[in-house]
Amino acid sequence: MFFRPPQKRILSENSPQEPQKPDGRNRQMREYARLSSLGFEFTAAVALLGWIGWLLDGWTGLSESFPAFLLLGVFLGLGLGIYRMQLKLSDKSHNDSSEDSES
Repeated sequence: MFFRPPQKRILSENSPQEPQKPDGRNRQMREYARLSSLGFEFTAAVALLGWIGWLLDGWTGLSESFPAFLLLGVFLGLGLGIYRMQLKLSDKSHNDSSEDSES
């Protein structure tokens, strides 16, 4: 077995030299990927702030009687998650209207 150097590839005249506009399917996949991150962000906000609340309850000794900081953290996480979702979705509608006006 001998080492073979890689062969040179010659670009044909039909090969793209600069990036082309994405077709509909590629654009749809990018939009799907962008919007699928909303669920992860929402879950992370609720889980992280709920966990911080749980730690604070354990530190202050409230976990035996009433988990006040846990509930506060979960509700703050819900609010933050909804706020981030609203920002991303309003940004999407803003981008869609600017793309329509360019066409």
